[in-house]
Amino acid sequence: MKFALAILTFVLFAFFISWGIIEVLKGRPWLLIAALGVFLGTFVKYGCRSH
Repeated sequence: MKFALAILTFVLFAFFISWGIIEVLKGRPWLLIAALGVFLGTFVKYGCRSH
C-alpha cells in the first residue's frame, strides 16, 4: 500500500510541476513555484530523515 501511495504522490508531483512549466510559458510562474516548494519540502521532511 505504501508503494502505491508513493507512486500516486510522484505522479501528482509530476503533473503539477509539468502544469507549472506550461503556466510559466504563459507568464504565470506561481504554480511552478508552489509545486516545487511543496516537492522540496516533502523531500526534506521524508527523504532526508535518518533511518
